[in-house]
Amino acid sequence: MIKDAASEAYEKNWDAEAEELRAKETQLTVDEIVSPMFIMTPEMTKQADEHIKKMLEEQKKKKEDYMAARDERLKSIGLEGCDEFYVQKMADVKEIVDKVDWRQ
Repeated sequence: MIKDAASEAYEKNWDAEAEELRAKETQLTVDEIVSPMFIMTPEMTKQADEHIKKMLEEQKKKKEDYMAARDERLKSIGLEGCDEFYVQKMADVKEIVDKVDWRQ
C-alpha cells in the first residue's frame, strides 16, 4: 500500500515535470528567436524565399524528368501505364531470374 502511494506520487511528479518541459519547448517554438549577432533584413528574407522557391522548382523538375525517363523505359519494354507496385515486382522477378542458372 505504501509502495503504491509512493509510486503514484512519483508518477504525478514525473508527469508534472514532463508537462512543464513540454510547455517550455512550445514557448520556444512560438516565440521568435533573435540572435544579436545577425539581423535578417526584409531584403534578405525576400532573397531567401526566392532561393527556396527556386530550389523547390528544380526539385520538381528533376522529379518530372525522372518520371518521364522511367515512363520511356517502361514503354520501350511494353509496360505502359503500370503503377509503381507492378514496376517493383517486375524488378524483383528480374533479380530472381538473374540469380537462377537456366542452362542446366
